[in-house]
Amino acid sequence: MPFFAQNAAVNCHQGKSVNPPEEAAVIDKKLSREQKAILETRLAQFEATLSTSPEDETALEGAAVTLTELGDYARATSLLQELVKVKTSDPEVFRLLGEVKYELKDYDGSAAAYKLSAAVSKDVDFEVLRGYTNALLAAKRPAEAVQFLLSCRERLNMERSTGPDPMAESSKMETEPQNLDRIQVDLLLGKAYSDWGHVSDAVAIYDQLISSNPNDFRGYLAKGIILKENGNVGDAERMFIQAKRWCCAGSIFCPGES
Repeated sequence: MPFFAQNAAVNCHQGKSVNPPEEAAVIDKKLSREQKAILETRLAQFEATLSTSPEDETALEGAAVTLTELGDYARATSLLQELVKVKTSDPEVFRLLGEVKYELKDYDGSAAAYKLSAAVSKDVDFEVLRGYTNALLAAKRPAEAVQFLLSCRERLNMERSTGPDPMAESSKMETEPQNLDRIQVDLLLGKAYSDWGHVSDAVAIYDQLISSNPNDFRGYLAKGIILKENGNVGDAERMFIQAKRWCCAGSIFCPGES
């Protein structure tokens, strides 16, 4: 999938080897006996608090997070749905609710939770952006994902063209997007176009990425993957060679061509 380019990019820059998405998911969710025991002990402590103080926000959130780490998404969702009633302006709670609903394959519910997280947040968080996009795509709503990402792209372009406002320094931290750059948005946009069946639009996005950022491997990798998926193996291999070249220029871990 084209989105593997995003995973590969993050892993490469963080010095991690690159695994296929399915393999990475298994690795992430596998807990050792010791880790599971620690989490279960922590959960018991939160549940003990909730037995006497069922509205304790710290215990509710702690139990929900721990249940998520244990993979008990149904129970985590139940607690989070109670928590969002009292923490209505906490973007992290809505983000976590979006995450667990996605794991339960409630993709529309996941998208709604991520949308609320973005709405109550003072900045734009990439994890929320990615989660919302993936939920919309899983819910077979690619047109909405594309429109959402195009609006994010437009916002970034406007902020880049206008530059900082000296009269608004006091509110800068409240409006400045965090953990977000144009390349990340474009990679997601390419994936959304691809899932929508607009392959030529996805390729055009990746071509723009390569043209604007010729030393960044992510555009080459994303384009190579989508070309290979659509039978253009020769051009795909050339993209993979370029991706490996620029990735390895700054890291010993490189994306594979397969």
